[in-house]
Amino acid sequence: MATTPLIGQDELEALFSGLRPVVTVADEPGRIVFLNDLALAYYGDRVGEALIGMYLDDCHDPASQDKFKRHCARYRAGDLPPTRCHEEKGDGTAECIVIIPLILAGQFRGVAELVWTERPELVLEL
Repeated sequence: MATTPLIGQDELEALFSGLRPVVTVADEPGRIVFLNDLALAYYGDRVGEALIGMYLDDCHDPASQDKFKRHCARYRAGDLPPTRCHEEKGDGTAECIVIIPLILAGQFRGVAELVWTERPELVLEL
């Protein structure tokens, strides 16, 4: 099924290339359409640029695929708060993943996934 592009590559680059977390953007069907420079480095040992055009389902285990589908269903229904996952790494750091719904012209059009490593000395308690 062909879909209209989320937004142009130039716009994606302008929006996300300056962010310092790893950024992956996928369109509404879950096809990866953008990786920032840190994402290319983060995934480089596996596939790097080859991820562009692949579906998120192809990159995750069945449990993660199911979670992602539930989040997208929630976003399509208008429940739009981002989803945050936190995984302790055992070395005093934690990986934080935030999935943000992308809404264009009032329509759910995809997601941006931001990943970064939290260092305890840099985490502020509000």
